[in-house]
Amino acid sequence: MIFIYLLSFFALLPIFAYLLNQGTANKGYIIGISTIIIFLCIFSFIGKFSYLGFFEEQVLTNEMKDDIKKDTSISTTTLNKFERLIEDENKIYWMQSLILEAIDNKKFNAAEGLITYSERYFKSSEEKFIFYSLYRDLRDSKFPLFANSTIFIDFDRPTNCSNYEGLVEVFIMNGPDIPIAKINVNKNTMAILNNTSSSIPGFDISSAYLNKETVDIQFSLMCINSDTQYITEALILLDQSEPSNTYKISSNEWLKK
Repeated sequence: MIFIYLLSFFALLPIFAYLLNQGTANKGYIIGISTIIIFLCIFSFIGKFSYLGFFEEQVLTNEMKDDIKKDTSISTTTLNKFERLIEDENKIYWMQSLILEAIDNKKFNAAEGLITYSERYFKSSEEKFIFYSLYRDLRDSKFPLFANSTIFIDFDRPTNCSNYEGLVEVFIMNGPDIPIAKINVNKNTMAILNNTSSSIPGFDISSAYLNKETVDIQFSLMCINSDTQYITEALILLDQSEPSNTYKISSNEWLKK
């Protein structure tokens, strides 16, 4: 930026010399036009919509996309340039676009590097939801067999329970007290839990399968016709060789609460 100011100053020197000549007429017009031209040139390079800024951002985009094509982490030099050129409020949009491009092109090393680096920008709840969704998209693209992982729960109703409402929750054993899947059931005898049953993208059934987790299935059932609540619970070690498991609950496994 200092270089631009110095260049503008030296560009004005011939104009000043011309104006200092006593024989110069219409000095006011010359000063006005020269000033306008110089300021337009300065604005074109350092203003909000400067051409220089545009070209620098285009070069930055090309450098980052070249690293993505090579499926390598973005270089430190390029990331430093990113920090310098891109305004804070735009960094999330840049990173989101680049991560999605890397995922779409199966450049998983580049995508992982970008996700790891960009986590610092996703601060609010809405932004964190976007971040977790990017992580989920990367995982599902990298492990497509488990993208639609499912737990089927085939259950028999308790005796004399014809009309009911139920809630199934699946937790990671010894994990956080947040279900990886939750679903309401009624009028059917099969509960189907998949990634859409999760409240946090990436913290879901697929993640449990890939990490060979033991899951805690908690099932509560309210029999409306008898005003009786039943519960059952089971621990299941998920088999990573298959993207889905079926668990059977017999009528005699229900306990009154």
